[in-house]
Amino acid sequence: MLLTYNIFAISILYIPVTNIKNFLWQWTPYNYKQILYYPNNIRELSLLNKNNRLLMISFLNKNIYKDYLDIDFWNYKQIIESIDRDNIKDLEKSFYKAFILSKNNPQVNLELREYFIKNYSKFSNEYKNKILINFFN
Repeated sequence: MLLTYNIFAISILYIPVTNIKNFLWQWTPYNYKQILYYPNNIRELSLLNKNNRLLMISFLNKNIYKDYLDIDFWNYKQIIESIDRDNIKDLEKSFYKAFILSKNNPQVNLELREYFIKNYSKFSNEYKNKILINFFN
């Protein structure tokens, strides 16, 4: 049974059809790095194309619960969402989660604080308040 599941999960990585892969990805044990890097190289797609951004965001959204405590995941998701202003609410959520998870990493925390200060006016009042409560802790 375990061998069958592993063969199934690995075969999803190598399926060339993105629609099937997108549908089946949520049942695999892999995190977002396996879908973005080899063998799919989705990360190599141009972010200037909106369809490519939406494809990446759809795979990242399927991995939210697998990578909930991974700060690199939230930073990567935030970068992709910051390119497309249609995803401003998702950008705020990703930034807030990355900011909270960066408390033990002073370098990343400082970078996120600087980003927040520079883009303060772009955040909604809800997330401004949430971030400011944790800003000085």
